[in-house]
Amino acid sequence: MPGTVFIARPIWPVLRRLGAELAAAGYRVEYVGTWGFLLSGGVACEELAAVFLGEYGSLSEEEDVLRRFRERDGGPGVPVLVVGGLNAANRGHRFRAAGADLVFTADLSATEILETARPLLAYGDLYRKVLTANRELRDLAMVDDLTGLPNRRHFARDLERTVEMARRIGRPVSCIVSDIDELRHVNESCGPAVGDSVIRQFGDILIRAKRSYDSVARLGGDEFVWLLVDADPGQALQAARRAHRIVGESVFNGAHAAVRVTATWGVASIAPGGEWSASALLENADRALYWGKESGKNVVRFYPPGKGAGHA
Repeated sequence: MPGTVFIARPIWPVLRRLGAELAAAGYRVEYVGTWGFLLSGGVACEELAAVFLGEYGSLSEEEDVLRRFRERDGGPGVPVLVVGGLNAANRGHRFRAAGADLVFTADLSATEILETARPLLAYGDLYRKVLTANRELRDLAMVDDLTGLPNRRHFARDLERTVEMARRIGRPVSCIVSDIDELRHVNESCGPAVGDSVIRQFGDILIRAKRSYDSVARLGGDEFVWLLVDADPGQALQAARRAHRIVGESVFNGAHAAVRVTATWGVASIAPGGEWSASALLENADRALYWGKESGKNVVRFYPPGKGAGHA
């Protein structure tokens, strides 16, 4: 399926005729009033098959737009064609140096321009498909294969952004790290397929327990993390206890028999007036988790113990 072609500043009649022929060939053609639109958020380079620019204005401004567009993510591979009068032809070397692929005079027919531009249009279609495929691969690299949840890499990015946002607006943020107790025994007695099913179902419980604006990820193995926006220690502990209760009451579907498991939960928070560190928040939740594991498992613990002992 051909992509989108932008025609910016279509002051020359041939540009409208080009648009009509491209639309007939299956391209989605959009007309915009200025070259500057190329630098706006409304232009997604992975959707672009080509850009046609009607030349009539300040050469320095047009060169600047071309250079900045080429510097955009994805911009280097989009075919850019300039159409103008004799001035455009005389300045062709400058447009090409700034990033244009071809420069045409407006007295040519649409058919003549398209015949010359066709290899570039084919290249633009190919480049667009490569960008889309690369984006899909990047998205897949951020997703856990077993559960479909965000993975550790994805969570690390979300954690940094969430903590920075909380710092700027002066609101608390909390983190819960959970680990399924004795999953190894499930794998040994029921088989790894049942163990995988328990992991998936455990992730589903966290998805149901979280608020719509919280995020849940699988860190690896049987360890999960839950990031709570605008949640103080009391709210985070309440959320962890609720999920802890749901897991304890749940029956996980095994291959031949029902399976029951428990989990241990570590909770940590940061708030205005404290140290704003994304890595410290996750590390403290991990410390609380390990404390819970050492003290018998199947519990909720808060870090630091001195603050959380009365809560957990």
